[in-house]
Amino acid sequence: MSYEKWRSYFTANSSHFEGLDWNDPVHLTQLEKARILSSIQQFQKGEQSEGKHLFAFAKKMGDPVYMDTIRLFIREEQKHACVLGEFMDREGIPRIREHWVDNIFRWLRKLAGLENTIFILVIAEIIAKIYYKALYQATESNLLKKICLQILQDEDYHIAFQAHTLRYFFKRKSRLSAMISRIWHRFLMAGTVCVVWLYHRPVLKSGAFGFWKFYEETMEVFSDLDILIKYNKTLQLAWI
Repeated sequence: MSYEKWRSYFTANSSHFEGLDWNDPVHLTQLEKARILSSIQQFQKGEQSEGKHLFAFAKKMGDPVYMDTIRLFIREEQKHACVLGEFMDREGIPRIREHWVDNIFRWLRKLAGLENTIFILVIAEIIAKIYYKALYQATESNLLKKICLQILQDEDYHIAFQAHTLRYFFKRKSRLSAMISRIWHRFLMAGTVCVVWLYHRPVLKSGAFGFWKFYEETMEVFSDLDILIKYNKTLQLAWI
């Protein structure tokens, strides 16, 4: 899909959360709130980004349509943070200003150029594709379930969008360089799985994700991404 089509997609999807019922009388139980509190705080914080470094690197592509599309993509990520934040406010869950895991991800995104920045973003999108399935199962809140469903749909397209750009970089690599990149990316992905499991076990277990199931499903999405980059295949959708 061209960047013109991606721009059209993100523009059309800008009203994706309009159907949420914020007057739903069902609230989280104390047990549910305790289960998800620190986890949803971290993910809400992670969805927030001004995209300064992404914009700075993207400018070097010299493609104004890509810049427009990146701007819309960042706006959609910020909308995730906004909606999760509104849900947290509704349930009396305080927002956090920072978390060391989020700080590390932000630091990693600044290390190199656009390819590195995009791949760090994709790692977060892949984790989200599994995490929000688990969060969907973690409570009986219909409002939270609908939020999770919409984020899952968005994340599928985010991964496909970033794969479109990563394909641009991989096509210009030698076989050796591409192989080294893939090994490094797999190492980062596996390490991230371990860190996320450490901090989000209660929510993941609520979604029937033991460590190995979480690891296997995450790495399966990672493999799907690799196929998407190599062969321009369609990503398997996460929609529940």
